[in-house]
Amino acid sequence: MKKLLTIDSGFVLTGLGVLVRSPAEQAAEPLRRFALYTTLPVELVFADGRHYSTTASVEEVARSHADGSPARPEPALLLHLTEPLDVPPGTEVWLSAEPAPTDWL
Repeated sequence: MKKLLTIDSGFVLTGLGVLVRSPAEQAAEPLRRFALYTTLPVELVFADGRHYSTTASVEEVARSHADGSPARPEPALLLHLTEPLDVPPGTEVWLSAEPAPTDWL
């Protein structure tokens, strides 16, 4: 398994899932190798040691710098959860299997 990111914040997108991103100073570089909207099998690892398997798609989010100027878009994940689940900051997201190249679209 390969660590994709440590969750800094998450936003519920009703009907879609939970959009999660890493801290601003720790961009989720491992996600940059995947095309946008690629579906990945992932494993959530909570601080208490619990694991939860699901899928997630690669997305992009943009933050603003402190002065209000736009920052470069950075990768994020949209978690596809089949049940309500609290995903607190500090939760790690790991790639549980390499997607086939045909899944990278």
